[in-house]
Amino acid sequence: MSVRIQYGTGSFGKVISARLLMGTDIIEGIEALCAEQNIESATIVSCIGSFQKSSFVYLVPDDTSSIKVCFSDVIEKEGPLEFIQGSGVVCKRDGAYETHFHGSMSDQWGNVSGGHFIKGGNIVITADIVLAEVQGIQHMRKFDEETGHVQFYPLEQGLAQPRKIEK
Repeated sequence: MSVRIQYGTGSFGKVISARLLMGTDIIEGIEALCAEQNIESATIVSCIGSFQKSSFVYLVPDDTSSIKVCFSDVIEKEGPLEFIQGSGVVCKRDGAYETHFHGSMSDQWGNVSGGHFIKGGNIVITADIVLAEVQGIQHMRKFDEETGHVQFYPLEQGLAQPRKIEK
């Protein structure tokens, strides 16, 4: 097995603690906080709450793909849902926010589900969020030739390409 990594090094800047209010999409709320605070790149340190509804996808087998997986059709769950946890990175693609966010939730019977959240489809009842600004690294999303999908691309300030480890 090989080790292959692309990375950048930086530091945390300001930390924002916020509560998203009822009716707000979780990703749109996170991006609005970042825009308001002039944050280009961030990590979602903590994120819990409840949803009116949730929309997400997850990986399924796909023999036609070079990486043998693709995303499922969009799964939509009606609430109320307990938002157990969420994590992700606030990124930019072509100058606009494109947050990569995953999470899990449970329904009123304790059934747990989750995956890659769809922007505009995860409406909160309430959500408690802590964001940490990342300085010295641009979090970007770019098309990746190897996977055939848009992927995380952390680019350290002053470098033309991410740092790499290949063993």
